[in-house]
Amino acid sequence: MNKEKRIWIALFLALTLMVILSGCSGLPNTAKLNISFDPDPSPYSSGDGYWPFTITISESNGIGVTLTSLRFDAYNQAGQFIDTQWVYEDEIIEWFGSNYIAAFSSIQTQDDFGFSAPPGEEFTKYEILTIEGVDDNNNPIEATGSHDFLPQ
Repeated sequence: MNKEKRIWIALFLALTLMVILSGCSGLPNTAKLNISFDPDPSPYSSGDGYWPFTITISESNGIGVTLTSLRFDAYNQAGQFIDTQWVYEDEIIEWFGSNYIAAFSSIQTQDDFGFSAPPGEEFTKYEILTIEGVDDNNNPIEATGSHDFLPQ
């Protein structure tokens, strides 16, 4: 093989390798969490005395996440804030079975999960769930989701 042909082959291989490797630089570096509620809106169960539902949290960007807190902000029929409930790692593990979400996977609340309002308390029309955590690349992660409740 002549010298000029070898140079062209070497250049072609080098350019091909650069194109392939440049595609790798676009790998995600931050996790992305998605929150869903089922059913949404949640109907009141008079037999159980609460609004049963399931929360599913999924990771969609290929990086695992350790959840550190959940914050539930409740709002009444007029859209006015009425209450906040914080949940931390131990309760997250109790509710979901784990506080870690692997890349491209999900966790969901265990059986018998729901919202209950003590008698005489103002009706919660919806709540906003804010999730905080740290991904496997040490990036702080936050996601929010809204969930509606049907009246009793």
